[in-house]
Amino acid sequence: MTDIDSIEQRLRRTFRVVAEQPIAPVGIEDEPWRTSVPPLPSRRRLRQVVGALAIIVVVALVGLVVAYGPRSSSNSPSSTPVTQSAQALHAVFVPTSPQPRAVLVQAATTMAARLHALGESDAAVTTNHGAIEVSGRTLNQAVLRLVRETGAFYVRPVLCGAPSYRPPTQGGTPPSGPLPMCQSQYALTAANLAVNTGTQQSANNTIMPDPSFAPYPDTSSAHDGPSATVLLPGDPAAGAQQYTRFVLGPAELNGSDIATAYAQYDDATSSWIVDVTVKPDAVAQWNAIAEQSFHAYLGFDLDGQVLSAPLIQPLQTAFTSFGGQIQISANFTGTEAKGLAAVLGTGPMPVRLSLQSLTHTP
Repeated sequence: MTDIDSIEQRLRRTFRVVAEQPIAPVGIEDEPWRTSVPPLPSRRRLRQVVGALAIIVVVALVGLVVAYGPRSSSNSPSSTPVTQSAQALHAVFVPTSPQPRAVLVQAATTMAARLHALGESDAAVTTNHGAIEVSGRTLNQAVLRLVRETGAFYVRPVLCGAPSYRPPTQGGTPPSGPLPMCQSQYALTAANLAVNTGTQQSANNTIMPDPSFAPYPDTSSAHDGPSATVLLPGDPAAGAQQYTRFVLGPAELNGSDIATAYAQYDDATSSWIVDVTVKPDAVAQWNAIAEQSFHAYLGFDLDGQVLSAPLIQPLQTAFTSFGGQIQISANFTGTEAKGLAAVLGTGPMPVRLSLQSLTHTP
């Protein structure tokens, strides 16, 4: 039953009670100022009049309720949702140094592949007068940072750990030139580590970072070349690692050797990982690298930061082939793992890019 039906019934009952009440006759003696009194209506006539009035009142109330009564949120003008088209994010990237059009086209192709891997297949990537323009209605700045990353990935042997950078005292200058060799007592060789396959840990847990690297700053991204020995910090997103900084040898595998990369949740470790498959012609090379670092650390260097430095096969007494597979695990969230997979799976950027402008367009 609706509110209107309830009101109508109550009004009808009220007027029925009123109509059934006896009405005392009014005589001349009760109103001495009257000189003439018309004939009084009969009780039946009064009931008819009162009933008609009740119907009129009910009809009026129904009209008022319909016109001015409560309305649902779908009918209220103040609560009607207003649909507005989302604004597109438009970013313009330029190379850090002038590049021929062929390089820009290659960079734009890599960016488009990363956007597709991240689920941004509707985004548009174009080259325009020495710049690369990216636009889309679902883009955000985190995605734009990923698609422009250089994505220089190297697999390097870990030579030793290094302490945090300690700037020289006032007036001093940091050392220049090539990095020194790791001191023997700090070297992270398989012999020094003496891995216990039962505990999966190094029997020598006292290998400290080499203090001789404290006055050396981090290797800059410009000098993070594949043939160099480098001093790099751990990636903050990876959480606590063995050392604050790492001294790593020349790269033995790089991003161009990667065929595919996928992010997935590992139920066994309750964490996100990135599974990488190397290209067929790099499988033998990857196995040789891993075997050389058996029971030692290998560092995964991405754009001048160590993603992780896993201990190779600590459970095994002898090396077995990885079959062209690399598993990268760190303190990844699902978003971080998917972003890393998108960068690794599409290969390195052929040129370094910087963001020139970022605007919203209708």
